[in-house]
Amino acid sequence: MTHFVLRHIRMSMFVIALLVTLASPGFAAPGDNAFSTAFQPAAEGHNPVNAYLLMLACYYNYENRINTANFEEFKKKYTEFFKPWGMTEFDYLNVRRRSADTQVVVMSNASVAIVVFRGSEASSGASFKPVKFIYDWLLTDFNFFKHRVREWGGDVKVHRGFFNAVDVVYPELKKLCEKHIAGGAKRLWITGHSLGAGLVPIAAFRLMKDGVPVHGVTSFAGPRVGNEAFAEAFAAAFPKFQRWVNDSDIVTMVPFAWMKYRHVSKPNNLYADGTAVVGDKPFKGRAKVSAHTPGVYLQRLYGQVPPELRETVPAPPAFESGKGPEDPELEREFSKKRISIIDFGKPDIED
Repeated sequence: MTHFVLRHIRMSMFVIALLVTLASPGFAAPGDNAFSTAFQPAAEGHNPVNAYLLMLACYYNYENRINTANFEEFKKKYTEFFKPWGMTEFDYLNVRRRSADTQVVVMSNASVAIVVFRGSEASSGASFKPVKFIYDWLLTDFNFFKHRVREWGGDVKVHRGFFNAVDVVYPELKKLCEKHIAGGAKRLWITGHSLGAGLVPIAAFRLMKDGVPVHGVTSFAGPRVGNEAFAEAFAAAFPKFQRWVNDSDIVTMVPFAWMKYRHVSKPNNLYADGTAVVGDKPFKGRAKVSAHTPGVYLQRLYGQVPPELRETVPAPPAFESGKGPEDPELEREFSKKRISIIDFGKPDIED
């Protein structure tokens, strides 16, 4: 009897000690301070931890991913997520002007500043928002006309919808970037998924042209952005650009090559079997809508983080990618046209 009581006393003391430890301000959960400890600001080229953390920033940049009803709620919740993960300063842009509707997060800590462009949305929380759909999809994504940027030299032309989406936030974005990297100790990184990935090369190139030092540029699920002249100019300016493509993602195959659009670099491909190939050849043949979803990108990039480093980063949110696409707006839009899988034929030689 005495032995039984002692066992229970010891167990109770252990549980109390564990609870006190977990509640302690000094207790570090897996992934705490990941952006200040695991992220490598000076890295060049492929870095699996950086790629995953940047995609994590993109994933949570969608209002409907974190179930917020408006931008003010989104700002509060995004900050709550990323402060424990090691970011300390946050600024947000939400601009609807002319034919563009652009949302950007600019966040930083002592060593890195990260610009995150949001992708296309058609809802806030669970509610469909037709105005968001019109701006993001019709006025931006599908505005395939090219805009000539004479000050960038030569015959450089870029996607007009993407250029406009950057242009409406650019003056304030430039100020925020300069504010966050003031003092010279922080490296500036730019990232985005989907539509956001379409804005990344244009914003990075424009900032570079205006004297803002951009260190790292990484996109996920990005469409083609400009013509061959832009692709060449961008590649010369950012030879270490990382362009991630998941399993024949449909968005990475538009605008079409016959429209004289070109990708700015070779892809880093994520395959359905869990493997990844950096600087790979383009996927051939059929394009997949479900491959575009941010949750699948996040899961597969987490799989590329070395096992011994996974405790240093936050785990991806729980979801079941096998039961359907993570991005209901994208699936809904393309399913209307009954083209969830499309055969685009041979890829560009330039891609």
